[in-house]
Amino acid sequence: MLVLELELTAKQALDACRRRGLLIQSERQLAGRTGSRHWHLRIAGRRGTLELSEAQGRVWAKVHPLRDGGWASDFARDLSAIR
Repeated sequence: MLVLELELTAKQALDACRRRGLLIQSERQLAGRTGSRHWHLRIAGRRGTLELSEAQGRVWAKVHPLRDGGWASDFARDLSAIR
């Protein structure tokens, strides 16, 4: 499992995802974390899912190895490099 802390706000991370063609597949709250937000993002017509989460002032990206689709881990690393 790849988990990377981001130095972006959730809005900045979501904007970067949209600019690169990712779409929000789902949005919810993380279980047991009141006030948190959690998104699943995808590229239309392609396999793979990037998870983006925000809780208690932290924002992070996560990619499950079986859901990489050949792009999600690289994309998460690109997001983590944005300052």
